[in-house]
Parts: sequence; C-alpha cells; structure tokens
Amino acid sequence: MQIVNTILDAIYYGVLQPLFLGIRDLLDLVFLDSLSALSVSQSGQVVVVAICTVLLAFCLRNLLNVEAKEKVFRTKFTAQKAERDTISVIPDHKSRDALYTSADMSIDEDFNTYLAQHYFRYILIYLLPLFLVMAWLNSSLDERVLPVVSGQAYLFLLPSQPLGMQGVSVTLIFLVSYIVSLLVGFQLKKRICRKGT
Repeated sequence: MQIVNTILDAIYYGVLQPLFLGIRDLLDLVFLDSLSALSVSQSGQVVVVAICTVLLAFCLRNLLNVEAKEKVFRTKFTAQKAERDTISVIPDHKSRDALYTSADMSIDEDFNTYLAQHYFRYILIYLLPLFLVMAWLNSSLDERVLPVVSGQAYLFLLPSQPLGMQGVSVTLIFLVSYIVSLLVGFQLKKRICRKGT
C-alpha cells in the first residue's frame, strides 16, 4: 500500500499540482492581470470572467452539436410513438398487448439513453466550466489575496449588512453574473434563430 501511496503522491505533486498551478498562473495573466492593467476593478474582472465562461459554454454547445442531436432524438421519438400507435389496429388482444409492451420498452430505453446523454452534456457544457472557473477565481482572489489587494476579504462591503452578509464575495458575483449572462445568451440565440428562419 505504501508503494501505491508513493506513486500517487508522485503523480499528484510531480505532475498534477504543477499543471494546475501553471494553468492558474496562465489564467491569472490572461484575465486578471491584463484586466488589472486596464484598471478594471476586481468585481469587474469577475463579471468579465463569468461572461467569458458563458461564451465557452456556448462554444462547447456548438462543438458538441447539441441542437442537431436533440433534433435527431425528437424525430426518432415521434416516429417511434407514431409506429406504436399503429399497433391499435391489431384485432388480437394478447398480440396487441405484447407489441405495446415491446414498443414501450424500446421507447423507454431510447429515452433513458437520451436523458443520460443530455445530462452528461449539461454537466460538461455548463457545470464543469462553472466549478473549474469558480475554483480558479477563489484561489486567485481568495481571502488571503483580497485583503492585500483591496484591504478586505470581500469584493465590496455592504454597509447595512442585509441577512447578516458583511460583503459580497467573489462566488456570489460570479454566480449571479454567470446566470444573467446565460439568460441573455439564450435570449440572443433565440432572436438570431428567429431571424435566420
């Protein structure tokens, strides 16, 4: 067991940790440092990163061809249901029930496969980038960095402290900006699709 732990430690500390730190440093340079050089506040930097994360999600959505896959499934599902509905013309009750059961099982299996793939794509497109970017932001603008940069552990303080909140954190601004950017992105996408048709 000690050998396995030594190998895993070597992989983590020798490969993964330097890789993650290098990626963090690169993202800091590209986003946070360049935005700081443009005199953008930390809260503005978080909003820009949230918008870029949404743009990444839409690029992944196009790359994985989500709309085409959903259209193919809907077409196949509609055809399967129409085919199943033709079973009702069979006069033999037992044969009709057996065919209904078989058709329903096939439809259910295809639907469950589609649902599993749909949720996997959802996690890959929206949740994984969200959590990875939040982890990066929280390590780059955490409670140890913000007091040095801005003099406080929050992006900005709330004078009235509503609901016991002393200030607005990186995570809160990022999540709100991410959700709003997603909503705006989907609305723009709908308008573009309407104009295209």
